[in-house]
Amino acid sequence: MNKKVLIGLSGLALVAAGGYSYYQKQAGKILKLTPEKIAELKAEAAKQREQAFAQPAQQPKPASQANDNNNLYWGDLHVHTALSFDSYLFGNRLSLDDAYRFAMGETLYNIAGEPMQLQQPLDFVAITDHAESFGMLEACGQPELSPKQAEFCAGFDKPSVAQFLKLRKMGEARPPVRPTAQCNDDLAQCLAFANSTWRQTIDAAERYNKPGEFTAFAAYEYSPTLSKTGKLHRNVFFKNSHTSAQAYSAFDAPTVLDLWRKLEQSCQGLCEFLTIPHNMNKTWGLAYSGKTIDGDTYSKDDWALRERSEPLAEIFQIKGSSECAMGAGTSDEECNFELMVPVCEGEQEPGCSGPNSFVREGLKKGLQLQQELGFNPLQVGFVGSTDTHNSAPGDTEEWNSRGANGLYSATARTRLELKPGSEQQGQPRYNGNLMKNPGGLAAVWAKENTREAIFDAMQRRETYATSGSRIKLRFFAGPGLSAAIDTAADPIAAAYQNGVPMGSVLPQGKAAPEFFAWALADPASAKLQKIQIIKGWLEDGQSREATIDIACADGLAPEAGRCPNNDAKVDLSNCTPSPNKGASELKVSWQDPNYRPGQSAFYYVRVLQNPSCRWSTYDALRLGLAPNPHKPATIKERAWSSPIWLSPGQ
Repeated sequence: MNKKVLIGLSGLALVAAGGYSYYQKQAGKILKLTPEKIAELKAEAAKQREQAFAQPAQQPKPASQANDNNNLYWGDLHVHTALSFDSYLFGNRLSLDDAYRFAMGETLYNIAGEPMQLQQPLDFVAITDHAESFGMLEACGQPELSPKQAEFCAGFDKPSVAQFLKLRKMGEARPPVRPTAQCNDDLAQCLAFANSTWRQTIDAAERYNKPGEFTAFAAYEYSPTLSKTGKLHRNVFFKNSHTSAQAYSAFDAPTVLDLWRKLEQSCQGLCEFLTIPHNMNKTWGLAYSGKTIDGDTYSKDDWALRERSEPLAEIFQIKGSSECAMGAGTSDEECNFELMVPVCEGEQEPGCSGPNSFVREGLKKGLQLQQELGFNPLQVGFVGSTDTHNSAPGDTEEWNSRGANGLYSATARTRLELKPGSEQQGQPRYNGNLMKNPGGLAAVWAKENTREAIFDAMQRRETYATSGSRIKLRFFAGPGLSAAIDTAADPIAAAYQNGVPMGSVLPQGKAAPEFFAWALADPASAKLQKIQIIKGWLEDGQSREATIDIACADGLAPEAGRCPNNDAKVDLSNCTPSPNKGASELKVSWQDPNYRPGQSAFYYVRVLQNPSCRWSTYDALRLGLAPNPHKPATIKERAWSSPIWLSPGQ
């Protein structure tokens, strides 16, 4: 077996959880900061000009009743609290309970005293603390520690960037052997502590789950480590209170195939699970390579296991977009959106992203695998999430972004990575690449707000992702769909009756199917600019793709598959958008002029908003500065529907 890539203790994979006793004892020891230093941070934040731009009003979460045509629910499926070791090292001391209360609308404050609050509460959430060190804080919270334990646990009292980097370096050099120093090398005791932490996580989800009002899933993150901070991570979700007895980490399951097998073996009866990968952009090409982290090639049974276990992919989060990148198998100009990792100039190597690092390439590869295997194991839908390490699920508003890394993103000056004193001299100088963003949201069409209904929607892929705003999006396909919709009293009911929704497979006929896309702008964000269709297909055994604009705002019409520029702009002095530009609603029926019966293909919708201020511009305004001239000042927020597949064999 090829062991080129080793798994071990990294700052991103070795993460602590559980241990409320230790958590409480250490709550005041944030990065060894003195009360004076914390007061200094709060004074700095208090000087920020929070009224330098208009802010949307808080909105209550709308009530919903069971709906056979499905309601839209908003959530975050990737959240870290102080129970994750990296989050703890970043200075976050906000707990599971804090995270749930935040998701339900309460205000939290970061270490600098900056308020964090959602513009509108979430409908569902999954807290996904890393499993690799479940039990570590439990072990360190014992009343009596041996000298060996005390030495190990002292690292929690000295969190710093240096400590973080040290642990990450250890992770890149060590095999996946569970660390047991905190348990005096007693593996059984370590496992007991880890299971206790998992039980605490499950119990918290049970406490906050309110069927019909708010859904909380029992979940965790599985986090094996690659060199150069790469990841091949998955979040693991359970449908109900019936879960596996253990949260399987990289120490228990060296490859994701091992993870899925262990989950299938242990999750029986009423227990159901699914997994969602994230940061495919940082997998160094492993995401869709057909190889494991150890370099072993997937067999047909392995692909079938993946198909059963993984119906969704997290396409967007704080560490960037995993949809696509120009130069990595595509020339789509909108693929250069919030990219955090450089595109490989030649062969795939650690540290850069190639085609196999993006979900669009995975979708195209799925079409080829269907011809080879007789099934498509990469028919995945889309969700967005945050990956916040601030215990702040769904905190994606650009105007109110407080970063995602505890102390290291507290205060506007810290987030902008300003060189000390440079702004006083009238020439602000910026360090860092400022390429992280507030993250995305998961949107789910489900009958009601319950675990069962939302989980079922995730399994059937009736989901979509946004880059943080709350664009409302429907997408259907079917023969003669427009006529059925145009004459119906209830267009959505007609769309379900005469077609299939996003995430579905549409059996092929001789006539080209019609696609129906309907998007509504987020009232608290910019208006819509256009709707695009992304098509992928097989032709002469080769995968192809195309991006076509199908609906334009401002009365414009696509010309050669592209909308003319609507000249929407933003006043960077106060983040006010151009008046009377963009659409509150775009609705369109479209038929593929290049449809060929018998051709395997997928189609998904991408909706673009007009430009609006990026988080870094809002922070510059807080400090009375001009935006960093070397980085984007604006952003085109967007939504990605899950695909609809046309398959000759289905």
